[in-house]
Amino acid sequence: MRYRQTPVQSAELLRLVLPRIAKHGGHYGPAAYSVWYEYLAGLNQPLNAELDKRLQEPDELAPPDIDKLYQQFVSGREQREAEQIQSGLSELLGKLANVAAASGQGTADYARTLEECERELASIGDAEGLQRVLKSLVQSTATAHSAAEKVQTELQASRTELQQLRDSVGNLQSEAQSDPLTGLLNRRGFERTVAELYAESGDGLGKAALLMTDIDHFKKVNDTYGHLIGDQVIKAAAQVLKSAIKGRDIVARFGGEEFVVLLPDTPAQGALALAEQIRTAFGRLRIRRQGSDELIAQVSISIGVATPLADESVEHAIDRADQALYRAKNEGRNCVRFADSAVAA
Repeated sequence: MRYRQTPVQSAELLRLVLPRIAKHGGHYGPAAYSVWYEYLAGLNQPLNAELDKRLQEPDELAPPDIDKLYQQFVSGREQREAEQIQSGLSELLGKLANVAAASGQGTADYARTLEECERELASIGDAEGLQRVLKSLVQSTATAHSAAEKVQTELQASRTELQQLRDSVGNLQSEAQSDPLTGLLNRRGFERTVAELYAESGDGLGKAALLMTDIDHFKKVNDTYGHLIGDQVIKAAAQVLKSAIKGRDIVARFGGEEFVVLLPDTPAQGALALAEQIRTAFGRLRIRRQGSDELIAQVSISIGVATPLADESVEHAIDRADQALYRAKNEGRNCVRFADSAVAA
């Protein structure tokens, strides 16, 4: 038992204790001294209550009565305190276990709860024999807190990795809808973009126009100059088309040397004028062989134009524009033809 009275207080208590021992049997052993010391110092409220009750009884207190009070209220007090502390520790351990089980709901909450447990554990009484246990438990709580921070770090890393995966998936989706040579949409990308465009507008093709373009005599270019020059010609055509469109206009490489352009808000005459500008701009291009000043022969393109009919699908409108392109090829190439014979180029 550790007492925290000052030397002056202890001396005064000794002066008061000795007469009490003498009055109740004169047994000057540690048990009697401890009982009266704690009684007079007010250190043990259960003891004080019991002793006050006994002092009011007519029977005198004898040394055996003092010994019994000592056993009941003094020597057993530390054990009771230890049991109370152990009970508190048990509850806290249960709380930690519940927190651990629920940590999947949020490691930030888990870490905060562990901090609360750590403060609560640190404030528990200091009965001898439990200090080492408390120190160990506080250390365990600190370790758990550190583990929670590690989990948060790992979760952040996982989120970063997940975002990278999402970006990768996005890149794969973009690549699946893009033509690697020109950077334009491919046929799949064109169809998806057109579907999204008209899903937003809700009014179908409306006042739209379609251009189907094809590089003239492209096989001859490949056979004469090789596929590297052929790729340069395709990229040049793509650049001319990209430079010609604006706003919501869409251009895509449909395959080989064929391209499609959708002009969502362009009437027939505007589409024909734009097609002619594209044909002229491409005809002015001069492409050099790589590593030399040699120019390849002039290359031209043919273009078919169509404006969608009422309730016509994009696919059917493309088919009619393709038929107009076929006419341009049959009528000498390097020209523009419209799908409706009522509108001449």
